[in-house]
Amino acid sequence: MKIALIGPAFPLRGGIAHHTNMLAIYLRKHGHAVDVITFRRQYPKILYPGRFQEEIGDGGGFAEQVKSERLIDSMSFGNWKAVGRELHQRNYDLIAFKYWTPMLAPAFSSIAKRARHEGRKDIMVIVDNLFPHERRLIDRFLTDKFFRYCSLALTQSSTVYNQLAAAYPAIPQRLTPHPMYENFGAKLDPQQARQQLGINAKKVLLFFGFVRQYKGLDRLLAAMPEIVRRHPDAQLYVVGEFFGGEKKKGPYLQQIQQGGVSGNITIVDRYVPNDEVALWFSAADMLVQPYHSATNSGIVQIAYNFATPLIVTNVGSLGEVVVDGNTGFVIDDPSPNGIANAVDKMYHNSTLQQFSHNIIQERKKYSWDAFVEGMMEHTRTVQQR
Repeated sequence: MKIALIGPAFPLRGGIAHHTNMLAIYLRKHGHAVDVITFRRQYPKILYPGRFQEEIGDGGGFAEQVKSERLIDSMSFGNWKAVGRELHQRNYDLIAFKYWTPMLAPAFSSIAKRARHEGRKDIMVIVDNLFPHERRLIDRFLTDKFFRYCSLALTQSSTVYNQLAAAYPAIPQRLTPHPMYENFGAKLDPQQARQQLGINAKKVLLFFGFVRQYKGLDRLLAAMPEIVRRHPDAQLYVVGEFFGGEKKKGPYLQQIQQGGVSGNITIVDRYVPNDEVALWFSAADMLVQPYHSATNSGIVQIAYNFATPLIVTNVGSLGEVVVDGNTGFVIDDPSPNGIANAVDKMYHNSTLQQFSHNIIQERKKYSWDAFVEGMMEHTRTVQQR
């Protein structure tokens, strides 16, 4: 099948770009001809709260494997029309858009309108988030504008599946779980990883990824005094860039100072390149991500790649991936005591080792092969109707 895959991809950074990269690689492994169409300008600098938008180096080999075309300017209506016409002329069997933010809906709707072929069911949307975590009144209007051109959809969690079914019941969709991020390599020896990172602590907790309000770092910091009271040798590493810079970082620093455990918390405020991710997840005893809200989480799938046990809150579809009491703990009580209790249970007897072993078995269902097979089966079924 001849496919155009549209979304952030190398050299752009971030979890959604990694997803596009891996999907392109595996679609090609399954024999499909894939053009990866990405952005030459994804966000204007004034609207992007990170420090930079592109990967460091070759993205761990993605430069050669993905070979994306940087065609889309998200801020140029003339560009959208030109890209749409170009895709129409290429006569793809399937045009698949990655969708996660209404901000890009105007560009995607203009491209889809011109790229599609009348009478054919050839516009797929792969939905990471149907609506953003921080909702605005205009979000539904913008999303409607794009989804009117979509003839089939893939969702990756029951939360998004149900949202899509309620908002756009006419669009045939399939739930295909978010695959595991295997592009960061294999687990390293924990002690060697700690040595390379300069970590001397006996017990290492990890909070990883872009720091945004909905991810619940405030809850974890509030729990740290109680965690340290019970485990004085515990060290929390907050590894990832603070979206919004120092203005957004300030309240967290204040919270750390007020908690009186600043010596047990290390902030690594920067983007972590692909070739360094394995070090952090190999060094950590567990990943702690007490989200306020979520649909699914790419960070969880990174942890699964490294067989790192997890503590997450029972929001969105996180409990569908993290098996409570088996691969991690899914907590209903995100209070300091609730989080500290989960950490206690992790350090009880051989729980960490057993959970790590269980993850190796559980993660088999989150393969890219299964995702591609589900995507193509859904495509064939819808297009044959």
